[in-house]
Amino acid sequence: MTEALEIDPFNSNRFMYGTGATLYGSTNLTTWDVSNTSQITIKVLAPGIEETAVQELISPPSGANLLSALGDIGGFRHNDLNVVPSVGFGSPRGTNTSIDFAELSSSYIVRVGNGDTANCEKSIAISSDGGTTWSSPTGAPSGLTGGGSVAVAATGGGKIVWSPQGVGVFYTTGGGKSWTASTGIPAGARVASDRVNANKFYGFKSGVFYISTDGGKTFTATAATGLPVNGPSRFKAVAGREGDIWLAGGVDGDVYGLWHSTNSGASFVKLANVEEADNIGFGKAATGQTYPALYAAAQVSGIRGLFRSIDAGQTWVRINDDQHQWGRAGEVALTGDPRIFGRVYVGTNGRGIFYGDGQ
Repeated sequence: MTEALEIDPFNSNRFMYGTGATLYGSTNLTTWDVSNTSQITIKVLAPGIEETAVQELISPPSGANLLSALGDIGGFRHNDLNVVPSVGFGSPRGTNTSIDFAELSSSYIVRVGNGDTANCEKSIAISSDGGTTWSSPTGAPSGLTGGGSVAVAATGGGKIVWSPQGVGVFYTTGGGKSWTASTGIPAGARVASDRVNANKFYGFKSGVFYISTDGGKTFTATAATGLPVNGPSRFKAVAGREGDIWLAGGVDGDVYGLWHSTNSGASFVKLANVEEADNIGFGKAATGQTYPALYAAAQVSGIRGLFRSIDAGQTWVRINDDQHQWGRAGEVALTGDPRIFGRVYVGTNGRGIFYGDGQ
């Protein structure tokens, strides 16, 4: 994984090399010249450089304002946004692909990832204290090859729907002690939970939206049409509003944009004022508004960027500028803060997590 190694031409004691993880190096390289058994000290030399590939972000209504699921290194509970967390998540320590919390019992959090089977690591972990400590359930669907996506019932209580890679969609009512295959939904579907009704879960794949009203046991395809068939898609349900769902996704040259449903996915309306959208997140409502603030990685009026709407998508205001685009920022991770109006958390692929505060 070493892409480059360089010795400082002005200081022979200093060298650095880069990997897919970070920038390593030493400041006592010439110690090697002393003897064949001399050892140098190698450590991370990357203060101020962030290479983390962010997979998903959540901002619960209580506890830490931010928890992250990251590529390669698992993720963190961010108790202080201005300080790098000293301790990351435990197993699964590899790439964590999805994280969710129980909306009405937000200390209950579940995350999934690409577990390291060689070291007997599980691919799922559960926390009952807001992500401070984690435990691995005793069971997992057999044959899985990756974390996929996970959804937690609104009330928690061990009710989870999991769509791991390599196999189908599964549900548990006992916190992962055992798993049963869901029916009516294809393998690889992205899953999410309703944020009010603990028995209601949703799924989406290849332009078809699915709903379960029995805790994930059975799914049924809804009659919704016009949704993106190709390209990545993300969807989320709104807190405090049963059946209120936003879906972003698509690909250039095909169906692409932002859709809204208020009837649990039975039908969706495409927003005419959003030309393209890759992700959608929710934050605290603005003063005088009753609907949560919307945050989108999107294209509006021909301009690519990050946008906010305080009126349920009727109007949008860009909240970044051309110097702060970070590639396709927000495509995989984007959420507002339910406690602080104007705060948004943005995940990037290789630049870590950014957050912004606005009025």
